[in-house]
Order: sequence, then C-alpha cells, then structure tokens
Amino acid sequence: MKDTLKRLIEDCINSWNEDGIYALSLEVFDSDHEPAVALSYNTEERCYPVRGEESEEEFLDWMNRLRWDHYNWGNQHEEMWFPDDEDTAEIVKQWIKGLELVCDPDDPQRCEDNYNEIYDAFLVLLADIVKEIHKEKILTKKFGVELPILIYEYDLGYQEGVIELNTMANGEKLVKDFAEWIRGINARGIYI
Repeated sequence: MKDTLKRLIEDCINSWNEDGIYALSLEVFDSDHEPAVALSYNTEERCYPVRGEESEEEFLDWMNRLRWDHYNWGNQHEEMWFPDDEDTAEIVKQWIKGLELVCDPDDPQRCEDNYNEIYDAFLVLLADIVKEIHKEKILTKKFGVELPILIYEYDLGYQEGVIELNTMANGEKLVKDFAEWIRGINARGIYI
C-alpha cells in the first residue's frame, strides 16, 4: 500500500502548475471504518483576508487561521483521494488484514481499540511517505524548494500530537510556523 499511495501522491504533485503553493495537506478521515486520505494544496493568494475594522492581533490571527487551518476552512485545492476506486479500496483492506487487527463483533471494545491502532498505523505510514518524499527532493524538483506536507486528522485537532506527527514527517524547520500557530492558539485558549 505504501508504494501505491506514494506513487499516487507524487504523480498528483507533479501534475500541479499553479503558482504560489506554500503547503500541501494530507487530510485523514474515516471511510466506513477504514482510513482514507485526501491530498490538497494551498496557495499564497488564498490565505490573505480582506482587512476590516479588527485589531492588528485579530487580523494576524485570522490570516494565520486561513494559512494553517486547512482542515476547517478548506482553503485548499483538493486533488486526490485514496482509496478512490475498488482496486485501491482492496489495497487498504489487504493492508489492514496484514496488520492482523481483526474485529470481533462480540467484543466491541476490542473493535474500537483495533480501529484506533489501524488509524495510528495509517498516520505513521503517511509520515513515512512524507519523509521519503522530502528525502527524494520531489518537492524541490517540482517547486524549487521543500514545502511542508501537513498531515491533518480531525480527532487530533490542533494539539501537540499534530505538531509531533508533522515534525516527525517533515522535520522541525518545515513545520515551524505551523507549530507556532498551534501553540499560540492553544496558549490563548482558542480551540479549533
């Protein structure tokens, strides 16, 4: 599954021609109790709000939210879904089977625990793919610079866990601004 998903991500990235791409997103979600992911990107043009009557701090908060809160604001161009057909759905099923985490209908708690382990394994798989993409300089070849590929997952929200996951995947330098934004909103009690 890893090779197939990585190839699909790379093919999609290499098909983009829009200017101003500054971050990519892998949005993870639940598709009938199996993990799935959507790849998208955001551009500089789409992350600047119109200035109103708000204070400088409020304006900067709004600008950073548009810039980094891809999950809730959808300011990105969604480009790829995985799985997106019967073949890729079967790849996911076989990957899950290989994890040997079966669901016993008589033990709903074990099913829930196993599903959480499957989901966590999927997040780690995505982080590994992102690391390989950076190591192979796929983004530098396409855009002339490395860009963060941010992994979002609704249940993680914008807490320290999402910073850790993305730092593991991208390295500290590429996610510095994203991590500062999350730590800033959490320190002020702004929970998204």
